[in-house]
Amino acid sequence: MTKISHIPFIILNWNNFSDTKECIQSLLTNEANKLQIYLLDNNSDEQEINLLKDEFGDHPQIKLTIYERNLGFTRAHNSILESLIKTGDEFVFLLNNDTVIPSESFHYYRKLSFGKKTGMVACKMINYWNHELMDSAGHKMLTSGEIIPLGHGDVIKNHNLPIKNIGACAGAALYSTEMLKDIGLFDEYFETGYEDAELGLRAYIAGYDCIYHPKLIIYHKMGQSIKKIFDYNYTLKIQTNIFYTYLKLVHWQVIAINFLPWVLRIILITIIDILFWRPKYLKVQYHALLIILFRDWKLVMKARRNSKRLRRISWHKLLIEQEFFLKRNIQNFYKFIIRGEKSYFEKY
Repeated sequence: MTKISHIPFIILNWNNFSDTKECIQSLLTNEANKLQIYLLDNNSDEQEINLLKDEFGDHPQIKLTIYERNLGFTRAHNSILESLIKTGDEFVFLLNNDTVIPSESFHYYRKLSFGKKTGMVACKMINYWNHELMDSAGHKMLTSGEIIPLGHGDVIKNHNLPIKNIGACAGAALYSTEMLKDIGLFDEYFETGYEDAELGLRAYIAGYDCIYHPKLIIYHKMGQSIKKIFDYNYTLKIQTNIFYTYLKLVHWQVIAINFLPWVLRIILITIIDILFWRPKYLKVQYHALLIILFRDWKLVMKARRNSKRLRRISWHKLLIEQEFFLKRNIQNFYKFIIRGEKSYFEKY
């Protein structure tokens, strides 16, 4: 077992100074002079940048980096990760700026120890607005190819035990620098959204463990920056990313076994959504599929060839780890068709 002595924190800001300030204050209140924070700004407006400089520019525990253009989540983090994985630190801690770390988490933060195969650690992310509800306990994968949050919207008492899963939400996650050296950083096919799901699956098929640690509590405001850019193009990119990730990383045997159920699922969803007239959802699904099959197919196949060396676990291990999609789709039918709520892909 490896005991962690020092973990640098990475926080990305984009025109959200008030949340960023609250996040950093929760860190400094608990840790005082014992940590290093890398604060990145993704080309915010001039007033925001001045606020950041005035508040954090001269702080000894904060290194402020202001990008000259908006690099998105993926490239902004890769830029700093490239340098941090060379420093000798065993883990780095990615933290969304719309999070707050309560004092009790830091009682465990200094006591962390992990096995050599641990590639990432998922925190217990709790709804900032309702501390009785979960946001995420990491990721799980469905046979439909989707990678979704574990426990989202569930009561927190159901997630009090450590488990292994398939990846961590990058809003509050520890990443092994040795793992990142081995499997690579965030895939720059992505911009903002789903890059953490792809990285988690990539780590899993490469043989790394992802551990959900329920003692590492994080309160999350859930997508404060995303709300500013959420439109049709954003949802389209997320769905395209889902298809890309699946075709890039998953064993052909698993794809073949899941293909017929996936086709039947798509046909059934299409019929239901036409009958109940949900054109927004269908538009996103089919548009993304066309992009993958025609515009980006060569890019996907190149990424698949490059990731071949990472498929170190057996295909049947991944197949067993996946959850059959039917239960979730029945729940979605009740939620979106019977109750009339909007799905993630219909809120643009």
